[in-house]
Amino acid sequence: TIALFYALDKDFDALKAEGESVGQPLQVGTRNIAVLQIKTHKVYAVKMGSGAVETAASAQALLTRVKCDMAFSVGPVGALSDKLKIGSWHRVGEAVNYQKGSWTKSGFQLSPSSTSSLPTNSAEKFKLPELFQRLDAIKVASGEIFIASDDYRSQLRETTSADAVDMNLFGLIAVCADHRLALTCWRIASDKADDNASEDFRKFVSSYDGAGGKATAELIANLPANPNSPTSYPNLNRAL
Repeated sequence: TIALFYALDKDFDALKAEGESVGQPLQVGTRNIAVLQIKTHKVYAVKMGSGAVETAASAQALLTRVKCDMAFSVGPVGALSDKLKIGSWHRVGEAVNYQKGSWTKSGFQLSPSSTSSLPTNSAEKFKLPELFQRLDAIKVASGEIFIASDDYRSQLRETTSADAVDMNLFGLIAVCADHRLALTCWRIASDKADDNASEDFRKFVSSYDGAGGKATAELIANLPANPNSPTSYPNLNRAL
């Protein structure tokens, strides 16, 4: 049983095209959780929302309702490091809540607990699709704000040493950690979080083809069958 947390509708559409819908979506408050079947695996997919708080609410809605064995996430990030090229894919290794801290006489100080590390990529032991192979692990600054400012971009890079910025990761990681759920996140650079970010992000979304969702579906399809599930045994499944 797999949880998928996505940001862009095109990723969900690509995932859905590779699987089959199972019954009606689950409704948890205002959250709409799609239920899909990909080969022998049940997939529960929810849109993360805008901001780390909204993302945490979406993740909590799914994981409180359904016990999952692993979780994947795909979505965009704004590049803080000039080494990140627009359209390039990366694996998230660490996230820092750049709004968690305190203002002092010497300026803003990040809280020591603002950084969360993801475990070694739990998906690496399985067959990864080509899109997700040999990706570098990046550090992402995560918060509630869409960054579209040259000045703030430089400030974030200096204060957090992050490679990219997003509005989802810190909330998602916190909830998955509470549920002791292995989480693997892949992110694509959609803009440079600079003065042109708003326009560049809109262009990116309009031209994006859902490659992350398609690759995630391929990964799920190649996962080994769950030995503890009756659906993994055709004869037993027919008898139920």
